[in-house]
Amino acid sequence: MTLLRAVANPIVGILLLLITGILLTRDLRRQKLFKSGWYLLALGISILFLLSISPVSDGLVYFLESQYQPPSKEAISKADIIVILNGGVSPSGGFRKKPEASGATYSRVFNGVEIFKQCNAKILALSGIGDQKDIEGTANVMKDFAISLGVPADKIIVEPKSRNTFEHTVELAKLFPPTKDLKIGIVTSALHMPRSVQLFQKKFPPDAIIPLPVGYIYSPLEYEIESLIPSSHTLSKSSYAIHELLGMIWYKYLV
Repeated sequence: MTLLRAVANPIVGILLLLITGILLTRDLRRQKLFKSGWYLLALGISILFLLSISPVSDGLVYFLESQYQPPSKEAISKADIIVILNGGVSPSGGFRKKPEASGATYSRVFNGVEIFKQCNAKILALSGIGDQKDIEGTANVMKDFAISLGVPADKIIVEPKSRNTFEHTVELAKLFPPTKDLKIGIVTSALHMPRSVQLFQKKFPPDAIIPLPVGYIYSPLEYEIESLIPSSHTLSKSSYAIHELLGMIWYKYLV
């Protein structure tokens, strides 16, 4: 699964195009290979440029985040259980004395706790460890954070086994067997929500899932000439969006 995640990163594909193009252009004697190499180089550079500019990045992000709007109070009130999906943890080491929630996890827990306080749900479930090795330490990062935000420890259930979105659904279905009356509010980043709903609806009745997206990163902008200047931040957003799109295709047709 880790290998698949790496391959789903567009940077890997771009590098393969560039490396292949460079290798092919080294042999001047083979005209066809030489021309093919230049085409691959041009293609790789073009993709890299497009993914690094705001109009393309924002378009990809908007496509995903616009599928689920911020939840209404009515939708929140229907949830029997609030589930917050892990978005990664920075492990201890170096100058970091203890594991810390990543930006995505911090946003999900902070906003998820606010949602939990607004609804009638009796249980706050914190799901997943990501790709971490320290299972207990990683699982407890979200729990400690939620408690610091005012959630009583006896209302928190930690699911410390799942390492990705697919495994979230498998492990949570064991904890909360699907029924027609059970309503589960899923809290995750807005960009990640379409793939999450897609997978949860394979394990739970479609109407049992209440999407509760948080951490929107799209914002409408008036584009200027600076918008066409590539940036690493913009490339990162594009990579995140493409990762989600490829994941949706993978789980829809191949799993």
